[in-house]
Amino acid sequence: MTEDQTGQDQTTPARSSLAGRMVFSPVVWGCAATWVFYQAIPYSPVAVELLQRYFCAHPLEYATATLFFVGMTILVMRATSCCRDSIAARNVVFSDGLDTLLEPGGGSLARASLLREHSANWPECGRGRRLVELCTFVTRRGSGAGVSEHGRFLADQASEQLHESYSLVRTITWAVPILGFLGTVVGITMAIANVTPEQLDTSLSEVTDGLAVAFDTTALALTLSLVLVFASNAIQRLEQASLAKIESWSLREVAPLLGESEGVGGHLREAEQQAARQLLAESDAAIRRQADLWDQSLETLRERWIETLERQTTEFEATLGQGLQQGLADHDQKLDTFREEWLKACREVTDGLVSQTGRLADSLSGGVGECVTAINQSTEAVRDQLGQLQHQGELLLRVIEREEELAGLEARLVENLEAVRTAEAFEQALISLTAAANLMSARAGSKAA
Repeated sequence: MTEDQTGQDQTTPARSSLAGRMVFSPVVWGCAATWVFYQAIPYSPVAVELLQRYFCAHPLEYATATLFFVGMTILVMRATSCCRDSIAARNVVFSDGLDTLLEPGGGSLARASLLREHSANWPECGRGRRLVELCTFVTRRGSGAGVSEHGRFLADQASEQLHESYSLVRTITWAVPILGFLGTVVGITMAIANVTPEQLDTSLSEVTDGLAVAFDTTALALTLSLVLVFASNAIQRLEQASLAKIESWSLREVAPLLGESEGVGGHLREAEQQAARQLLAESDAAIRRQADLWDQSLETLRERWIETLERQTTEFEATLGQGLQQGLADHDQKLDTFREEWLKACREVTDGLVSQTGRLADSLSGGVGECVTAINQSTEAVRDQLGQLQHQGELLLRVIEREEELAGLEARLVENLEAVRTAEAFEQALISLTAAANLMSARAGSKAA
């Protein structure tokens, strides 16, 4: 069932005019039912006083009864339409001749035209309207592709329209209890307004009448709202079940007939598939070209980096070798200088000892006193020579320490060279890993595309 489930069929000419809308309006029929109900109350065989008390005691009760009968009229019209549609759906069948014409080898457009002509002989119902809508979709689209999805869309749309068509009933169901509470407020107001302390005995009846209006209107409104709620729920469930049957019928019987069969519309589909395959191949080739260019760029960058690193390493080694040779030459020169000075000092000490020895021998022949004096002078000279020898020894020790420091510096330079070579190898490995990771990312992206 679609929009025609509201009980007001707008497709026929009789209902498209103003008179037709007035005749089939639930408001008109609800007001008429209210008038008939109030005219029948005096002729009720039972509970006449009770009906007059709850329906005729106050104008709010008339308004509540009118809203109730309007809501019930809508529900009755919807239930009648649903039952009529269910009865008509039983006569919706595909004839034997149509089954032979709807062969799988035929086109979707031809089958849609044939089904539409065949549905013209069906009684008006929801299945016939759903079939016409599906045939129209196939005709406008030019093929039967997506007919099942369109059928589900129509079912969802019909369900939403069904829910929206109950907006007036929901409004009436909400308004009836509000009128009852309004009657409560009006009745209590009447009771309070009629209370006079000077004439309490005479005004007591008017107070009780106001309270009766308050409670009677509330009881009537709550009772009628309950009836409306349960009736609305039952009829809505009935229409939802009818919609479910229509959707199942359209997907089970109509969609396979209108769907695109093997070989129908093949040229367009093959062209689309060929274009998709060509686009995929071109995309794959473009990705491969981009990956190759990226690999070439990385390889060029790696070669430049290696060349620069080798050049810098060669320059560093040459500079370091020149520095070492210059340092060693300076060190050898200083050692030669210190050696010559030390040998010169040793010769001077030896010459001094020889001269002192000669003087001592001469002084021995001159006398004991002079001998002692010469010995003392020789001793002092020897001490001076020993002090110079000690100083030369200290200088020699310093030279030896400098040689050890120079050897340690040379070892550290060798270690630095090894570290530079290790860093070069590590950078080469890192560049290779980066290139491999980029290549794998490009191939993964191409596969995902």
